[in-house]
Amino acid sequence: MINKIEEKRRIELEQLASQVLFNNDMYKIPVNLLKIAKNCGITVYEADFEKLGNKNVSGAIRYVDGKFSILLNKNESKERKRFTLAHELGHFFLDNEVLKSSKIHVDTLYRSAEESSYVAKSFEDEKEIKLTSESEIDYFAGALLMNELVLKKVFEIETSISKLAQIFNVSYSAMTVRLDILGLI
Repeated sequence: MINKIEEKRRIELEQLASQVLFNNDMYKIPVNLLKIAKNCGITVYEADFEKLGNKNVSGAIRYVDGKFSILLNKNESKERKRFTLAHELGHFFLDNEVLKSSKIHVDTLYRSAEESSYVAKSFEDEKEIKLTSESEIDYFAGALLMNELVLKKVFEIETSISKLAQIFNVSYSAMTVRLDILGLI
């Protein structure tokens, strides 16, 4: 759960998200996640996971032949795909070396609290490798999509959650969680 992330770690995740935005000239709303991915050499694809036999997959990040790619479930809403892309970018920035040895990481659509930290398996030797907790990755994704400084500035002018969600191009629930985390609601 996001609420269980220690304050020190939250600050680190906020700083990392801010650094990613700064490095990619993305202190704009809505954040252009595809530009960030492209600047990092990541190719983004959409796939019909339902046709592939798993409609519960939201996204995946993989490392093949020295290159990263992110797969998004094309059947999800635009806002959900944006959050999933931000989430997978979180794995790229926080789990880069681990992903290079495990080759693929798949995220399911809905996770329980027990599934808050994942283990990836290396295809070569079936060795298990611990990844950053999914709660921390989700926190990073929220910070990337709804930067604290930018959101607080916009919140001074607009306090409607629905309108803020539209402005940042995120779901109502993602905006609600972020506003709550930042103590704005």
